[in-house]
Amino acid sequence: VLDNGVEQRITNFAAVEESAQVLVLVETGPAVYLLHKQHLAAAGALLEGLAANDRVALGTYNESTRLALNLTDDKLALARALDHLQYGLGMADLNFYASLATALDWLAPVPGKKAVVLLTTGLDSSAAGNWEGLLAKLRASDVMVLAVALGGELRSAGKPSKRQAKRQAKQADSGADNSSLSFQRADRALETIAEETGGRAYFPRDANEFPAIYRQIASLLRNTYSLGFAPAARDGRMHKIEVQLVDERGQPLAGKNGKP
Repeated sequence: VLDNGVEQRITNFAAVEESAQVLVLVETGPAVYLLHKQHLAAAGALLEGLAANDRVALGTYNESTRLALNLTDDKLALARALDHLQYGLGMADLNFYASLATALDWLAPVPGKKAVVLLTTGLDSSAAGNWEGLLAKLRASDVMVLAVALGGELRSAGKPSKRQAKRQAKQADSGADNSSLSFQRADRALETIAEETGGRAYFPRDANEFPAIYRQIASLLRNTYSLGFAPAARDGRMHKIEVQLVDERGQPLAGKNGKP
């Protein structure tokens, strides 16, 4: 365990046996309308993988956020609510960042292990300041976000060349990107959201990948661990905490992306 880059002595490590509180947050804007049957049909794999005492809730968002189902241990109630979702058509704003921030507020007073399962394109057309506000809230929250990116076919079809991607990334980072509805920007946002909360971001290419992803999410929610250390100083500041898996020589194990 590294606290701001300094290795710390681990004082406790144990499996977390408590039930999970899971909010499924679904984008219901126009971009998802033609895709929704595929990913929601596969969501049964998530519900089947949850423990009996886990509680689930459903939220939706497009221009605004709505709590469609309060936390319940009735998984069939969530399945029924998913079946009856209403999707917006035509042109509409997508206030993704603000909506996720609202979802974090919903879960803030709930005790125990908490997670948001996010079904989204990751596109956002809201004011520029909403991203910074969301980042601050993610860093202070104890909610893990597991993001499933919708629109895999659209993402692949619109994938830029390496030269275009480099130019677009430079424009986006400098604030000169005129297109807020950019899948490249959306992918970066989803990866950052997952990283900031200890979650994961998934980018399925087609509907066949959804069941395996939902099963993996259920496994992550069911099998979690508590790890602790005694901080050297209680300075009231935000710290970067990094957890590494090491081999018998104490060297960090590389993940799928080649990073520790």
